[in-house]
Amino acid sequence: MNLAFLNPLILLIIWTQNLQSQISEDYLKSVYLVKIANNFNWELSEEPIKIGVLSKKKDFYSTLRNYSINQNIGGRPISTVHLMSIKELSKYDIVYIGEENNKTLPDCRKEIKNSKTLFFTNNVSEITNSMINFYKNIENKIKLKINLSLLREHKLTPSNSMLIGIGSDNDLLFRFKENDSSILFERNLALKLKEINLQQKHVMNEIEFKMDSIKNSLRKKNQEIKAKNLEINKINKELFRQKKQLKNITKKIHTTSKELKDKELKIMNQASVFQKQNKDIQARNLEIKSQDNILEQQKNLLNIKQQYLNYAYIFSLALLGSLLLAVINFLGKQKSNKELAIRNEKLRKTLHTLKKTQAKLIQNEKMASLGMVTAGMAHEINNPMTFVYAGVNVLKKEINTCREMVKGLISSNGNEVKNISEPKTNNFLIKYSDTQKSVNQTIADIELGAKRVTDIINSLQNFSRLNEDDVKIIDLKESIEFSIKILGQYAKQKKISISTNFNSDIPQIECFPASINQVLVNLISNSIDACTNNNGIIEVEVSINKKTCIIKIKDNGCGIENKNLDKIFDPFFTTKKTGNGTGLGLSICYNIIKKHNGNIIAENNKDNGACFTVEMPIKYSQKEHE
Repeated sequence: MNLAFLNPLILLIIWTQNLQSQISEDYLKSVYLVKIANNFNWELSEEPIKIGVLSKKKDFYSTLRNYSINQNIGGRPISTVHLMSIKELSKYDIVYIGEENNKTLPDCRKEIKNSKTLFFTNNVSEITNSMINFYKNIENKIKLKINLSLLREHKLTPSNSMLIGIGSDNDLLFRFKENDSSILFERNLALKLKEINLQQKHVMNEIEFKMDSIKNSLRKKNQEIKAKNLEINKINKELFRQKKQLKNITKKIHTTSKELKDKELKIMNQASVFQKQNKDIQARNLEIKSQDNILEQQKNLLNIKQQYLNYAYIFSLALLGSLLLAVINFLGKQKSNKELAIRNEKLRKTLHTLKKTQAKLIQNEKMASLGMVTAGMAHEINNPMTFVYAGVNVLKKEINTCREMVKGLISSNGNEVKNISEPKTNNFLIKYSDTQKSVNQTIADIELGAKRVTDIINSLQNFSRLNEDDVKIIDLKESIEFSIKILGQYAKQKKISISTNFNSDIPQIECFPASINQVLVNLISNSIDACTNNNGIIEVEVSINKKTCIIKIKDNGCGIENKNLDKIFDPFFTTKKTGNGTGLGLSICYNIIKKHNGNIIAENNKDNGACFTVEMPIKYSQKEHE
């Protein structure tokens, strides 16, 4: 490790040697601790070097913390923590253990057994339990002892300059040698180069990733070029073979020309055999002409091969151009990907807005259905309240009549009824008995009216279940009867009869009560709308198949057109006139049943009308829904 700080450290040591008496011991130990720690190799990181001080003396902790604020170790800032126990010592890079904790040093060694924690001690009796120990000599100067074996055991190697100074009296002030000031510059430069190297590594990793994709495309193009080169090699081999044939032919021509020369000499010497030799020459000339024709053909072939080679060269240039275009296209795609990400973000925000709008519309539809139910309930409540008000008026009149009769009887008998057999008294008792019967009947009518109001309120409360947003166990038969009761006034206005058929004992089911009530009211309300006045019939059937509950709502209304069977569960689809609904009723029912892991089916009856079948499990399963 480069000890770039040694020159200023030596000057500091010389200065502190003369001023030790004036500077506190804690400050000197703080300076030595930081400077000594800089003589070890520390990993390059932005995280600070953690120093833990295990000492009851807070003065040394405060001095070290104040001193280390503007210092660094290995180019990293310093974080100082005051420790109260030996637990988790291994989490700190450097630990200072005060003299009062020397008895716990064996336990401290166990705590940092498998870590690279550098720890300092004070006045220990045995150096075996310490890495670096501070002590004072006879002259009351701070000295230092180093346990190299323990440092190496924890893979902490000090600098060479520090090792050289370990001999003799282990004095810290003579432990370091002078170093050239250029070492400080080189060390700082090396740290900067390491940081630049790390940044360049990140950039190179990104470039290598991009180059890998380009290399893959280049490999494909190279394979195509290799295939073309194989074809060109075959052509070259054929040309080479033909060249050999040409060489053989030229050799034959040379040998033939030599023979002709010899024959010409023979002709000149032998005139007698001139004619015979002339015929031979003519024959040879014919052969030469044929050979010339062959050579001409070979030249033409060579020209054609040369053209093929030119075409291959042009094709290679075209491939290189396509590779460049691919690189440019890749860079363009990167830019388009960024634009696409921006558009995706806008679409996500738009989708979020649409979901909010849809939730508002669904809530409006719920409020519309609740308004319809409320209107019917108001009419239902009005009838029994009429009983109550009328009964109260009758009761008042009867009570006043009884009072008048009692007053008359008392005044006629001198404030005392002496003989019950008198005609006036007997007449009074008869009228009083009739009045009492009328009062009892009136009270019974009031109780009946109040009971009907209570039943209606309970039906409305069971329908809304606004405080039941969680999965609960409900009585499905009771929910169906409540839904029919709150829609009873609407059905009575159109003179439509609603009947129920429970094929077996219907068990209690797990569901969201308010949501299931809304499904029942929406489906029965749609059936009432579909039926004509005076002769409408609606049947509600409930059966159980294994672990599935099946609800069928049939009517003899107008039915559903075949072209609309696949659309009725779509949001906002409606066959009602404008202003009579948003078309969200069946869509809400569909989503609620799907939320319960069930299914809803719409179909036309054989004769007339429609049938809605709801299938849902008896027990709600959150895992299936997720």
